[in-house]
Amino acid sequence: MIPQSKYIKANGINHHYLDWGNPSGRPLLMLHATGLCAAPWLPIARELAEEFHVMAFDQRGHGGSDPSDCGYNFHLVGEDLAATIDALGLSDLCIVGHSAGGLATIIADSLSPGRIRRAVLVETRVGTSPAGAPPGELQQRAERTRLKRDIWDSQPAMYDGYRNRAAFKDWDESAFRAFIDGGTRLLEDGRAQLRCLPETEATFYLERDSLDVTKYLSQGLQGEYLLLLGDYPGCQTLADEGVRRFLELVPGTEVKPMSTGSHFLPMEHPALVLVESRKFFAK
Repeated sequence: MIPQSKYIKANGINHHYLDWGNPSGRPLLMLHATGLCAAPWLPIARELAEEFHVMAFDQRGHGGSDPSDCGYNFHLVGEDLAATIDALGLSDLCIVGHSAGGLATIIADSLSPGRIRRAVLVETRVGTSPAGAPPGELQQRAERTRLKRDIWDSQPAMYDGYRNRAAFKDWDESAFRAFIDGGTRLLEDGRAQLRCLPETEATFYLERDSLDVTKYLSQGLQGEYLLLLGDYPGCQTLADEGVRRFLELVPGTEVKPMSTGSHFLPMEHPALVLVESRKFFAK
């Protein structure tokens, strides 16, 4: 099934999303991580679209969504999600959120309780620091991100330049190709420019330092949550304070270490994330 490219205006901007159809199915939203876009959900979304009405959204400043005219922070993307759910008139929702997409889900649930029924969070850091980031690393990560090349001679040139990098080398091929296509815009001269500009991505990394997830977890979230964890140095574990707090503060929460994968677990092992999502949503 080929998704349709659509837009919805919510919280003051136009949000781009991919719609896999099946409007008779229960609505399911998919939300990406910082620096990515909706397109790499393709391997999972096309399977879930057999049962659900799947819609994968680009955050503001990512993919085909508008840039922000008031800065970037995680509360704002949570507001965007809550406003989008309202604009589309959705309820009894299922969500799959990767990293920052999971944070947006938690924040939206706190702002509009009762709209989200079940959510699978994949590699969403529920403690005080983001995945794989020791103290002091976020500033360095932001500085490195600002130095990223944002314009390539072509999409094939970007493919060759990115494919064997540590962050991407284990990605499923269809997810990676979808990222190259959906994560860039073609310029008039044929060159390819990143849709999420390096400065936008860097701003999110810096904003993560001051984000207090606990204040949202303690606001009576009504959704049921499954948190899937990768397996790599610095990953979250069941012993982490943030994970224990998540289990204590949000009734019905489950946490499952997957014993494989990096922070990019959904793109590396889409079949595993698909199986766990289907099981959780079918409960």
